[in-house]
Amino acid sequence: MKGKIFFLIFMIIWLVLIILNFLLPNKVFSEQENRYLAKIPKFAFEDLVSGKYSEELDTYINDHFVFRNFWLKLNSAIQLSTGKTENNGVYIGKDGYLFEKFEYTQEERQNLQIAMNTMDNFAAKTGLPTYFLLAPNSIYINQDKLPTHVEKVDQNAIIHEAYSACKNLKTIDVIPSLKENNSITQLYFKTDHHMTSEGAYLLYQAFCKTANVEPISLSEFRKETVSTDFLGTFDSKAQVPGQEQDKITVYKNKVNTNVIGEYDQEVYNSIFNSQYLEKKDKYSYFLNGNHAKVVIQTQVKNGKKLLVIKDSYAHIMAQFLCQNYEEVHFLDPRYYNLPLSDYCTENEIDETLFLYNVSNLVSDIGIRNVR
Repeated sequence: MKGKIFFLIFMIIWLVLIILNFLLPNKVFSEQENRYLAKIPKFAFEDLVSGKYSEELDTYINDHFVFRNFWLKLNSAIQLSTGKTENNGVYIGKDGYLFEKFEYTQEERQNLQIAMNTMDNFAAKTGLPTYFLLAPNSIYINQDKLPTHVEKVDQNAIIHEAYSACKNLKTIDVIPSLKENNSITQLYFKTDHHMTSEGAYLLYQAFCKTANVEPISLSEFRKETVSTDFLGTFDSKAQVPGQEQDKITVYKNKVNTNVIGEYDQEVYNSIFNSQYLEKKDKYSYFLNGNHAKVVIQTQVKNGKKLLVIKDSYAHIMAQFLCQNYEEVHFLDPRYYNLPLSDYCTENEIDETLFLYNVSNLVSDIGIRNVR
């Protein structure tokens, strides 16, 4: 009798959930996971036969299941309670650190080779001083925080593999500085794949040394904590109960707070957008999130223009890069599809910096649009 009652209660709950799935409006974007949710797939007979339609339909149902965030948290709690140190492709490390899985297979190696050829050809075509900074990820610099069973990949070797392929690029080695300072200050967010402002400053120093410009001392900035409750992309995937929150700090002075910023077609008088501090995607506070093109006009009257071809690691560096140039142009080739060599000519660019992190460069094919 008890079994029948339990079964009846279960079926009622399941029926209510199904009804709610049909009644409640679907969301387009998951702020918790910081990604767009799957759209209902269009039916095509060939997709049904191949199995593609059922896969896309299954993804759609999973993305829009009612109370999705609650079920994700519950599943994570169950998984971690069994002693697992990994959830949804994210390792649960020591001292509150989370790390996304990193693999370097033959496919990633081929992607890297194509990227290097693309960048080198671009530098040769423009004839401009062109710098290349490939930043390691937290999983390499903080590998002592990883669970003991995790196989460690030598990103230093990958970076030097990339640098050895450069003929027309001036490479920037940041690993010695990062390793030296990692025990002194937090260089990467614990819950996100990006670097902190302190880590970004070390990249800025290394770039200045190679580009033969004088870096602005941190003593000339006002350090400000803008958030104490940041949970980034790794947290969105892992959904660890009670995860330690990150702090976001920023370094401001009269140069980086007195700018004109053109973000695609919109213009703001800042490289910081405080509206994002009230959202899940707090990292978009820097440089207003992802855009195809951002142009920062500063009060530095030296006539110098820097083009940064980049991934989002460059966003938090904007606060420092604008200190030495009258204009800094940021282009993301994932979204900007016009010839970048023509852009250099039309905008009278003086120098170019390719700025990427290892994980992104070996997996993202957007850089192939550079020409």
